[in-house]
Amino acid sequence: MDKPYFIVNPVSGSGLAAQKFKEVSKLLEAKGVDFSFDYTAAPRHATALAKAAIERGKRLIAAVGGDGTVNEVAAANGPVNEVAAATIGTDAVLAVLPFGTGNDFTKVMGFAKDVEGAADTILNGTVKNADAAEVNGRPFINVAGLGFDVAVLKATEKFKNKYNGMLPYMLGIIDTLSHLKTMPLTIEHDGVTEKCDSIIMSVGNGQYIGGGMRAVPMADPFDGMLDICYVERVSILKFICLLPKFIKGKHIKHKDIVHHIRTAEIKVNCPEACALQLDGEVDMTTPAVFRALPGALKVLLPADAK
Repeated sequence: MDKPYFIVNPVSGSGLAAQKFKEVSKLLEAKGVDFSFDYTAAPRHATALAKAAIERGKRLIAAVGGDGTVNEVAAANGPVNEVAAATIGTDAVLAVLPFGTGNDFTKVMGFAKDVEGAADTILNGTVKNADAAEVNGRPFINVAGLGFDVAVLKATEKFKNKYNGMLPYMLGIIDTLSHLKTMPLTIEHDGVTEKCDSIIMSVGNGQYIGGGMRAVPMADPFDGMLDICYVERVSILKFICLLPKFIKGKHIKHKDIVHHIRTAEIKVNCPEACALQLDGEVDMTTPAVFRALPGALKVLLPADAK
């Protein structure tokens, strides 16, 4: 087994990630496993740690924390996604100990969520090739999007200093609904050009956004494709009624207003530049070209993973 290298976000999950990592460490030490680790000290630090580790020859890199930490480790060749893009396109393997607040990516991948399961994955896990994706050449591993979710993320920042947990996000939703906007989009894929007024568009390699909203329920990070869901212009009241259905992915049953595209590449443009989010971080604007990166991300999953 390659010597594991852990990148730990000590503040993820209000300190829970660091606490659980200590428990995992004890289990690994009891099995005689030789490993090393570093704590992140600032935003983007995980990127530098992951890239440096790969340059030193590390081949098993574990992100300990929530989606932000994982994304840094997996996507370190861009400033947005930090542990998952350092490993994209390399022979390094990404392990994830999902002990943070937001674990949207891990819900689909099947990473072990408990201490014992995480330790067992490091000891006995199986390596699989998962997909990644990119937009305008910048990688992401879960979901990118524009419209309502971007506005919510921006609004959420206003409440993070006052509240913990999911409350800032919920307040961000309420704030955004008070001035709901649509985007006049031009969409190009597979030789087809479509125009629509959309409230939200989600481009998924994974399925979940916002700590549990199943925005792209048909996405599969092992099928080599992107799945895109977008909601066309509706009244605020109708959109409010639709929102709870995002939790379990039931919104897609409303085919009159919710549309699905499956493709390997899609271009999206808007007369006025629309901000994009990649794995929960707001960065760049349209025009945007989204591409699937089939099998570009090696992941360590539990031995019994399907």
